[in-house]
Amino acid sequence: MRYCKRCVMPDTRPEIVFNDEGICDACISADHKQAGIDWDARDQQFRQILDKYRSDGSKWDCIIPVSGGKDSCFQAYTMKHKYGMTPLCVNFVPCEVTDVGHQNLQFLRDLGFDLIQVGANREVYRRMSKIGFHKLGDCCWPEHIGIFTTPVQIAVRFNIPLIVWGENSQLEYGGPAHAREAQILDRRWLEEYQMLGYRISDLVHDGFDPKELKVWEYPCDEDLHRVGVTGLFLGYFTKWDGRRNMELMTELGWHHNPGGPVEGTYTDYENLDCKWVGGLHDYLKFVKYGYGRATDNACIDIRFGRINREEGLRLAKQWEGKIPHKYLPDYLRFIDCSMDEFMATMNRFTNPYIFKRDEEGNFIRDVNGDLIKLDYGFQE
Repeated sequence: MRYCKRCVMPDTRPEIVFNDEGICDACISADHKQAGIDWDARDQQFRQILDKYRSDGSKWDCIIPVSGGKDSCFQAYTMKHKYGMTPLCVNFVPCEVTDVGHQNLQFLRDLGFDLIQVGANREVYRRMSKIGFHKLGDCCWPEHIGIFTTPVQIAVRFNIPLIVWGENSQLEYGGPAHAREAQILDRRWLEEYQMLGYRISDLVHDGFDPKELKVWEYPCDEDLHRVGVTGLFLGYFTKWDGRRNMELMTELGWHHNPGGPVEGTYTDYENLDCKWVGGLHDYLKFVKYGYGRATDNACIDIRFGRINREEGLRLAKQWEGKIPHKYLPDYLRFIDCSMDEFMATMNRFTNPYIFKRDEEGNFIRDVNGDLIKLDYGFQE
């Protein structure tokens, strides 16, 4: 296990690539964002694209998938006030929405946006979440599919061809070059990077009736072509900065996490809408790959020059790698899972090459029940 020499991202992140100097592709992309892209030219390119979809304001001319988070609110605000579009915001409702999540969706409506919310059958959602947790190691698997399928369904239903997404996660966090340079999010992107190799059709083998899964189905190619659905990353056309997005939205009245930093990281402005994402989902990433949300946040802050690598290492060690407690009891009740079953599943997904084990192969935990990483050391 080695770490980028510039940030604190390990090579265990799926799809990440290091160059010969030991620098990760996300840091290289960040350099390119700062000095290698003509953002004025990208802006002009975007405006020319938007002119093909722009209406006279009498109807919606683009869809913005929103969670109520800082970034999706920024997307909606930017499309309306910078580019003169008339967006329809579409929200896939998480299974357990936080109070601040409700507040920020209300903030978006108060800011002058129409909003459609799609809420899935909770019983089906529960069964899918249970499969996602026990079989895939992702408690939020049904949500991660729904946030990408429902906006496309609404686009087809209302004949709105343009969908504007936010950041390209492969560009911001690291991934294959073809994905980093992508302008468009399509079915292939969804299936390759979001579904964890398990498609909705596979659920039939787990006893699901296809009629139960309509919310999670991607529209057929015939309907997509009829409407001409196109999904674009705003982060390809404008220099993406989550901290800047947060600051602008905060000035307008957007709400931070009232309890301070979210479990697993040192920030209070990410993953606020769903009870499971901010803690348990990020912890599952930690046990699989040896890093979590604090590392993601620290790497971005390093790349923007807000902190140095030493401070990023300190923050990652301080904030991530702890079993989340705030909403864990709620989740275990939701999927009818005992603590013993929970720990057995966690052990099954824990990477034995990253965490310490005893002579019998059992993972060694500290007095708080948290895993102990092997001492690979950070490269200086």
